[in-house]
Amino acid sequence: MKKYILLIFAVLSLSACKESRLETWHGSDYLHFVAGADGNVRASYNFATQGTTAQTSASVPLPMEIWGFMADGDIALTVKIDGTPSSGTFRAGLPLDTLWVPVTRDAGLLTTSYTVEVELTEAGSGYKLSPASRCRAEILVEDSLEGLQPAWWATTQALGAYSPLKFRLFNIYSGGFVKSIDSYTAIAFKDYALGFREWLRGLWEDGQKYYDTDGATPLYESIPL
Repeated sequence: MKKYILLIFAVLSLSACKESRLETWHGSDYLHFVAGADGNVRASYNFATQGTTAQTSASVPLPMEIWGFMADGDIALTVKIDGTPSSGTFRAGLPLDTLWVPVTRDAGLLTTSYTVEVELTEAGSGYKLSPASRCRAEILVEDSLEGLQPAWWATTQALGAYSPLKFRLFNIYSGGFVKSIDSYTAIAFKDYALGFREWLRGLWEDGQKYYDTDGATPLYESIPL
């Protein structure tokens, strides 16, 4: 008889545990950026490899997430971008959304880079901004081809020896970052490279003098005839 009583007590205890786990969540709802594996929030944008060579501005995505219940309406956000107040929105019914941060390109980026600091400072609809480390983000902005020599460069002699400056100008001539030359035959690409050579020579004659890596040879002369 005691065994049966103990068994009934165990079943009732398990049922009580299951019911407690199904209770409605009454804790806080949190909103923040999506962090990387190291717990920090970082992003980057390189004008030299994205968009077109004529691009002077861009928007960089910073993913955001909610811990807790999704909102029935849009959540208004107050943001600081490099200390300047701005605003954003976390859209209704979504567990994940994106804050788009504007960045700009200027001539100074050719020799340096800069960092944009973004901070979530206030959220509407009762959402808490936490943890603090996930409410701040850094965006590295650059315009550099250092260390980005394309693999296809070694498959052709048409452009001569590689240099970051030559590749940058070749991308400007082409209207964007050249990821592949597979669409060209060897003869067609040779003709295209000669067109690039003449374009560089025209720049030289107009006073825009670009030099090869030796600092003395006109860059256009480094492209074989």
